[in-house]
Amino acid sequence: MKYLVNESTDPYFNMAFDEWCLENIDIGEPVFYLWKNRPSVIIGLNQNASQEVNLDYLRQNGITLARRVTGGGAVYHDLQNLNYSIIGREACPEIFAEALRKLGIDAELTGRNDIFVGGKKVSGYAKRIWKDRVLIHGTLMYDVDIDVLTKALTTPVSKLAMKGVASVRSRVTNLKEMLPQFKDIDEVKAALHVILSDGDSQLVLNEKKLAEIRELSDAKFSTEAWLFREPK
Repeated sequence: MKYLVNESTDPYFNMAFDEWCLENIDIGEPVFYLWKNRPSVIIGLNQNASQEVNLDYLRQNGITLARRVTGGGAVYHDLQNLNYSIIGREACPEIFAEALRKLGIDAELTGRNDIFVGGKKVSGYAKRIWKDRVLIHGTLMYDVDIDVLTKALTTPVSKLAMKGVASVRSRVTNLKEMLPQFKDIDEVKAALHVILSDGDSQLVLNEKKLAEIRELSDAKFSTEAWLFREPK
């Protein structure tokens, strides 16, 4: 599968990268890219930030709030979380689950847009359709700080707060201990890249296209109007 390279850890740029690529890369076969965000909470397209996220905790701990172009729930990212995006006319999350299985991970897709290993969630994914193209993007928890994750996503009125932080811990897990052959997340990223690309070539975005993505990041994805838009 052909691939793009995105080394940015800026969540606003990365959300813009997803939307720009979905709407501007016109290819028949899927293309993928692997990427990471600095500590951030990414909410779904139609979520209410104040109801889904502990905004005070984010501000106090320097965690960025961002909104993506796909639906679904809020997720926490840090540099020990690996994200993937697949764009094409027939993009699907099974491509990524199969890549995990080739690493020796018994990954299973569920009906709730998650990937589970051993009965616990290691990945969530979401989808957006634009004309004849599909964007699938998701997370992969390698060694995420679950304490921070639970505090960032738990608000006084949320279901998680009522059930307690322990319930979050019981449902999610990191993959680090399951991948002892790799010394860190960058080695995992490199191995997944080899599997997914399977010797195919890189698509390179020129400076003009990258400038368009930066402009989209500044004009839309980093603005208060986008971050706190009214849910539809």
